[in-house]
Amino acid sequence: MLTRSFSLVLAIAVAATIGGNAGRAAEPVGTGAAEPSTAIMVSSFHRAHVVRGDDGKDHVEYDLLVTNVFDGPVTLTAVDVTDAAGKVLMHVDGDILARATQALFGQEPAKAIPASGSVAVEVDLILPPGNIPPVVSHRIAYDFPPDDPLATVIGSREVTGPEVTVDTRQAIAIVSPLSGPGWASLNGCCVPNIHRNVRIAAGTRIATPETFAIDWIQVRGDKFFEGDGTANDQYPYFGAEVKSVAEGEVIALRDGMEESTPFLFPPKSVLKPEDYGGNYVLLRIKPHVYAFYAHLQPDSIGVRVGERVNTGAVIGKLGNTGNSTNPHLHFGLLDRPDFLTGNSVPFIIDGYEQTGVVTSENAGELKIKPISRAVQSAYPLVYGIATLR
Repeated sequence: MLTRSFSLVLAIAVAATIGGNAGRAAEPVGTGAAEPSTAIMVSSFHRAHVVRGDDGKDHVEYDLLVTNVFDGPVTLTAVDVTDAAGKVLMHVDGDILARATQALFGQEPAKAIPASGSVAVEVDLILPPGNIPPVVSHRIAYDFPPDDPLATVIGSREVTGPEVTVDTRQAIAIVSPLSGPGWASLNGCCVPNIHRNVRIAAGTRIATPETFAIDWIQVRGDKFFEGDGTANDQYPYFGAEVKSVAEGEVIALRDGMEESTPFLFPPKSVLKPEDYGGNYVLLRIKPHVYAFYAHLQPDSIGVRVGERVNTGAVIGKLGNTGNSTNPHLHFGLLDRPDFLTGNSVPFIIDGYEQTGVVTSENAGELKIKPISRAVQSAYPLVYGIATLR
């Protein structure tokens, strides 16, 4: 970090270098013109993932980690995503960039990066099918208060890079974990929301366990509960059958946790890490791919650890247990058998009928734009409503 005593530190460092190389000609101090000094350092959490959305476009998803090494606040002003040749694939600024720039854990939008602080910048690069580059890079512009006395040490207010490798493999194909009309994906990929924003430190890395995870609720008319919604049985889909999305082996489960009260999170002080998923099933469907079903009803899980289940088999019932505000199914794929520190894996559902898009929500009443189209082998983007098979 650059400090107010930067000039003194620099003088001491130069003197120490000269004293430590007695008998040798002092080398000239470079100006850094080839690699100018900057106020920020940028890296990525991990490689980018691609999923074909039900909008017919490919969504390239990853997060950038931006660290402020300056002595005052820094504000990001623009992010360009480029291909290897420097062609701009996406430009982001203004309100969209502000919403995508977030505190690492708390998820709050970060108007400025504090001195010695870090933020995440969520990237949702949307491209026509068949145009995914193997690597993307960036040009990131930023600014800081002009009256900072150390501003003269910063050689550039733009950072080029980092390069991020894109995993161009096809997303994993599954069947739907639920069936019937009116199923809404209220949290999921690919805009900022409480799933897309999740980042959890795990030693030497930052995990993104919920990027593609979906919270499924069922809408009837323009509501998803009856009455005031303060009891689980006011949600008509409470107890819906939850199905296996693929053939696999049950490797972990939790049962017996009591139901939560709608609109009331369990006190964080009493939750342990293993409690956040409530009653859950973890199913290995491929090497290093695990299907995670969370918040199931107590005493509804009909499988056991070590059992192999067939595609479409009922594994439990939709509930409201663990870190949950109302009955729903949290479903996603992970790259390791840990729902907190695994990384979310993209998936596509073999087929469903998209019937609408939620445009706003207030106290359980939804405004819905009707749509009618058949979808094949795609990911249900956030706020979509579908008839699932």
